[in-house]
Amino acid sequence: MHLQDKGGGVRASGVATAEAVVGPRLHPARSSQPTARQRGALALLAAVFAIHFLDRQLLAILIPPIKAELGLSDTALGFLSGFAFTVFFTTVGLVIARIADRADRARIITWSLVAFSAMTALCGLAASFWQLALARIGVGAGEGGTNPASHSLIMDTFPAHYRATAMAIYGLGPNLGIVLAFGIGGWLAQTAGWRAAFLCAGVLGLLVALAARVGLRDPRSQTPATLHGGAPGALAVARAMFASPTQRHLLAAATLATAGANGVVTWLPALLTRLHGFSLAQAGLFLAIVLGLIGAAGTYACGRLSDRASIADPRRKLFVLAGLQCFVALTLPFGLLAGSDVIAALLLSVPCVVLAGYVGPTLAVVQSVVDPRARAFSAAILLLCVNLVGAGIGPFAVGVLSDIAAATAGPASLRHALLLAPVFCLWSAWHYWRATPTFDAALRT
Repeated sequence: MHLQDKGGGVRASGVATAEAVVGPRLHPARSSQPTARQRGALALLAAVFAIHFLDRQLLAILIPPIKAELGLSDTALGFLSGFAFTVFFTTVGLVIARIADRADRARIITWSLVAFSAMTALCGLAASFWQLALARIGVGAGEGGTNPASHSLIMDTFPAHYRATAMAIYGLGPNLGIVLAFGIGGWLAQTAGWRAAFLCAGVLGLLVALAARVGLRDPRSQTPATLHGGAPGALAVARAMFASPTQRHLLAAATLATAGANGVVTWLPALLTRLHGFSLAQAGLFLAIVLGLIGAAGTYACGRLSDRASIADPRRKLFVLAGLQCFVALTLPFGLLAGSDVIAALLLSVPCVVLAGYVGPTLAVVQSVVDPRARAFSAAILLLCVNLVGAGIGPFAVGVLSDIAAATAGPASLRHALLLAPVFCLWSAWHYWRATPTFDAALRT
């Protein structure tokens, strides 16, 4: 992304800006490729995000056996997938993000990973709806500490023209998490039971936390405390974000895109098992390949395309994002409504390849228009909107609509309920497009 630096190197008060701390933002033509240390740190952050998404989405592939053993409705399972997780994920995230703008982000990420991995393991011990709900609340609270700090760390590590790509690589975490959750989780659930799947996920998270503790370093820890102080107040950051037309449209676009994507990811395993005769392991393997492996290539390609398109004009990132949402919205209904099992699987693969393609460019775009001194807290506000509203409403609304339609449509009710996702995607595309007129004026770094 070819941006102009609109701030000075050191503020009049003596507090250095982000550029003074982490070095100048270089023009793409003169910048070197990321160093081995930068690539290693990015790989660790992506691994943390993968465990985050594994623990978050594992419930989706385990819905059939949990529903059977605990006797839960689709509405209850939608609640566990959505609000039970997102309310605490977002609110705790705001608190930890304020700390992350001042403290060691690497340690915050590591200990948050330890916390939510332990709570994931406890999900495997739940014997009732409320026990499972409390464990899911614990997972959400723990995961609130990883993403904002990771976003801030990436933005302070990479130059402007490489950030959408870096965020897209970081955004490969959900793809890998889906491979683990749907592929390995589905196999474990079928062979050893859903409780074993939760326990194994928790242990894997603790192993990644050990690697993060050894390999992650915060560049701010090597600078004097005065250089990374002076972060604006929480209310000032929130007011600035919601007062900006560009940021309001970006928040709305990201929230709606997440509602559509999470609704699809949460309920596709159940759709494949209920309507198309897939076993739990088969559904998990299919989605691990399409959403995870092939989807990872799609996510990375979307990030690279966004960076390349925006070199001449930064607004092109937003056009790419709007186009991605329109593509998903226009292709998804064909797969949902297909009668043949094979044709449905093939048609569903098309939008799923780029379903998460919006993540990297969106994170980079939002971070480029916020105050560099409050990137973690700004990311937490974004995640509050995206997860509390988007990830909360998406799976829950589909579950409610499925239960309402079940009396007349039977198992096919889920197919009709999932048609809500393309509506969210088209609405999201409109907001990305509406953010373009004021985007240039809003750029900060």
